[in-house]
Amino acid sequence: MNPLLFVHVPKTAGTSFRFGASAYFGDGSICLDYGPESMETSDVVKKWMGEIPDPWSFFQEMKYENRKMLSGHFNAIRYVPVFGLENTVTILRDPIQRVVSEYKHFSRHNRYKGAFRSFYSKPSFTNRQLKIFRGLSWPALGFVGLTERYDESLQLLNKKFGLEIPYLAENLGREKLEEKYDIPQDELEELRILNAGEITLYKKAVSQFEWRVLLSRRGERFVAGSIFSQSNKRIRGCAIPEQNNEAVVLRVKVDGAYKGEVLANEYRADLRANGAGRGGFVGFSIDISGFAMGATLECEVAETGQPLVNSPWVIRGED
Repeated sequence: MNPLLFVHVPKTAGTSFRFGASAYFGDGSICLDYGPESMETSDVVKKWMGEIPDPWSFFQEMKYENRKMLSGHFNAIRYVPVFGLENTVTILRDPIQRVVSEYKHFSRHNRYKGAFRSFYSKPSFTNRQLKIFRGLSWPALGFVGLTERYDESLQLLNKKFGLEIPYLAENLGREKLEEKYDIPQDELEELRILNAGEITLYKKAVSQFEWRVLLSRRGERFVAGSIFSQSNKRIRGCAIPEQNNEAVVLRVKVDGAYKGEVLANEYRADLRANGAGRGGFVGFSIDISGFAMGATLECEVAETGQPLVNSPWVIRGED
C-alpha cells in the first residue's frame, strides 16, 4: 500500500483520525507537518520541506523509512503531486460549526481575547476548507469524509483502503462530534455570506458522501467525478473509477430528456500530474452546440445513477 496523505483541516476531528491511524500503523509510522515552528512537525519534513521544498526527495525518504501516512495543516497542493489524488484523504465539516469550533480552540489554547465577530471576519478564517484545496479538483480526492458522520466515514475509509483504523475521540471541544453550537441569527447570516463558497463545497461533499454510503450498501463502485467547465460549445469534466480501471460510462440528459452516453477516457494532463487513476485518461467532453442557453444538463454514472459533482449544469452563453 502506498503512503496516505491526510489533509488535516483544523477542527474537523482530524486529530482523532491521526491518533487512530498511529495506533493502527504503529508508533513512528506517521509523518507530521504542522508548520516549521511546530514541535510536532517531523524531522524529515523539516529536512526536505523547508525554505526550498523538495517534495520528491521527502516522499522517497518517507517511503524508505516505511512511513504509512503524512498528516498536517497544509494546502493540499503542497503534497498531492507526489502522493497522488487517489491516496489523498480528508474530513470536511459544516463550515459555520467549524468556524465556531476554531474560535473556541483559539480562545482556549492560543489565548485569543477578541470577540467572535472579530475572529470570523478575518480573511484568514473565512472559507478555510475551500482555500486548503485551491488548485485541485477536490471531487477527485481518494476519500472525503464528514465530521458529523465521523464513525461512518471511518468505516467507509477503512473499507476502501483495507485498513482497520480504530475510532478514537481526541482533542474534542464537545462530548459528541454531531452536537451543534447555537449562534445568534445576525452572526449566522454574516457567516453564511462570508463563507458562501465553502458552504457550497460542503453541500456538494455531503451529497457525494450520501452516494458513497448508498453504493457501499449496494456493493457497487463509487466514482469520483465532476463537471469542470464550459467553453467552446463543450462541457468538460472527469470521472475516476475506484474499484477497477475500466473507463466510466456516463449518461447525459438535457432538461430531463435522455441524450446519450459518453465515455470518460480522455486524457487530462492536470489530473495525470496529480496522480489520478487510469494515468489521467479519465476526462470527458460533451458537445452542447445543439442545446439552448439556459437548458439544464445532467451527467450521471450510467451503471448506478450517481450524479457527478456540479450536475445538473445550466448551459450558459459563450463568454
